[in-house]
Amino acid sequence: MDIEWLQKDFGIYVVNLFDTGQASKFLKFPSAALAYLLKEYCKVNANKEYQRADWRIRPLTRGMSSKKI
Repeated sequence: MDIEWLQKDFGIYVVNLFDTGQASKFLKFPSAALAYLLKEYCKVNANKEYQRADWRIRPLTRGMSSKKI
């Protein structure tokens, strides 16, 4: 939905995008989630604490600006 929003609202057209979610589904991985791929292949635990935060807020809160993946 982000791509449609960028096109409709800002006239930004994305080309040559690689969609890890679609690739995961095509390869029949147990999950299409980026968090799964990061953990399985990069040994990184994604921190989802601020996933739904309003990132338009400035300045960012201390927690938002200091979190790592």
